[in-house]
Amino acid sequence: MKTSIKLIFLPSIIFCFLSCDKKNDNDIVYKIPNFTSTQTEFSDDELLNTTYTDYKFPSDFYQENLGDTSLYYVNTISIDSVENGKSIQLSTNSSQKAKDWSIKSTYENSEFKNGVNNEKFFEFIRITNPKDNSIIKFRTHKSSYLTRDNYDFFNKSDTIGIFKKLNFTVDDTKNLIDYLWFVSNYNNGSKKILSSFAVDNQQIFEVHHYELYIVYGDFNLYDGITLIKKVYKIEKDTGVITVTDTIIRKINGEYN
Repeated sequence: MKTSIKLIFLPSIIFCFLSCDKKNDNDIVYKIPNFTSTQTEFSDDELLNTTYTDYKFPSDFYQENLGDTSLYYVNTISIDSVENGKSIQLSTNSSQKAKDWSIKSTYENSEFKNGVNNEKFFEFIRITNPKDNSIIKFRTHKSSYLTRDNYDFFNKSDTIGIFKKLNFTVDDTKNLIDYLWFVSNYNNGSKKILSSFAVDNQQIFEVHHYELYIVYGDFNLYDGITLIKKVYKIEKDTGVITVTDTIIRKINGEYN
């Protein structure tokens, strides 16, 4: 009889072990968070609301309306296959050279039209190509604004470029760093910015990013949410840009 009771109730115990600990995520209503511009502390609820809503970055963050287009920054690989095994984004102050690099970075017989020409970059838009119908904005950094000659995307370092703008201000540095984050992550659903602000710190400007990195879990796993603090330092006399990052904490997201 004693053995019989164990056999009868054991399946329900196993079922509860597998399922009772799982919260019903469908009952949770997430709301788009509202952060202050210099916020540095965040509750778990704020991290969850950031993760599971359409929130991407603060309202004063650099952004572009890209529509159905995507971005591509010409680099040593795109124009010359592999150059010493490095991938370095190119810079120039010549519009013609930027156009030549754009043409060289895609299929032969592609057609381009002129795009944006501003202080940050030259842009040429690929409107047709022999392979597909994708519209891509090919860009080259203006060397009067930014150079990244020593930043290899295959072997990343703490030094990510040199800010070349003359007499740049603390607001200029925030715009630069936000811009670099946006063009790298505009289509990356795993990264979001909670706050971004700049600080004038004697010989350097600092731009602080509080960022979420989200790993969406597989079946029977929780999503992983990591809060990261990144500090970008821009030397006032040289324009050299370095970055350090610190993991603040990790929490579980929804159970899959």
